[in-house]
Amino acid sequence: MIFVYSNWEKFCNKLAEKGLNSVTAKSITEKSIEGNYIVLKHDVETNVSSAYEIAKIENKYGHCGSYYVQAYLMEEQKNILLLKKMAAMGHEISYHHDVMDFSKGKLETAIKEYDKNVALFENNGFKIRTVCQHGNPVIERVGYSSNRDFFRSNRVQALYPNTLDIMVNFKEKINTDYEYFSDAGRKFKMIYDPINNDIINSDDKNIPFDNLDDLLKYINGLNKSSIISIHPHRWTSSACIYVIKDLIFKIIKKISKLLLHIPFMKKIMGKYYYLAKKI
Repeated sequence: MIFVYSNWEKFCNKLAEKGLNSVTAKSITEKSIEGNYIVLKHDVETNVSSAYEIAKIENKYGHCGSYYVQAYLMEEQKNILLLKKMAAMGHEISYHHDVMDFSKGKLETAIKEYDKNVALFENNGFKIRTVCQHGNPVIERVGYSSNRDFFRSNRVQALYPNTLDIMVNFKEKINTDYEYFSDAGRKFKMIYDPINNDIINSDDKNIPFDNLDDLLKYINGLNKSSIISIHPHRWTSSACIYVIKDLIFKIIKKISKLLLHIPFMKKIMGKYYYLAKKI
């Protein structure tokens, strides 16, 4: 599958033609949505410009997406300006957090980091209602499973009763159900039990799709809501650029898997986990 903007545009157009217009996760928490819904969810880990291109495409066909943005990207004014333009189109701009990894599993430190970063968003006019944790595939964790453990904490849920993590308590708190599709690994898959797949090995139960047409056909046949998650920085303007980036990604992934079997290399890679966001 080639992740180019033109393919996403065709997908968004076909969704609209079938009457499958998307809504934001935030809007689902604020009002009753009649019937099934689709959330176009985006993990913005780098390259806000790419997210902006995706946002323009979705807006063209009447879609509103939820964009979960890494906090460090809020430190550049050019990024904030693009995100404000995206919000003006009706898209949700919110926080893609990795505070448990930042704090090495220490909850009180994670809470302070979370508060600091939420303030960055809200001071720029982005009201936080739903958030999404970041996966961090290479980090070494001791005493906690993943960044999902933050909103799994009763203390955290009590501190932020009006905020839902889409990968933890969104489904439970608003009594909703959905299938979850992701482009993780640069291939679309329906993820089995996305709420708990950080603590259970369920890769063999994921359902892969060869292309976006197959994904659309599957979603259209579901009598169920859907969340479709993509990483905008992996999408490009041309097939040639994508093929080169995809080759680099596969080489790095293969090398990383080999290195993770070496104990001291696992510790070193864990210290530089943020580099995984770039690919």
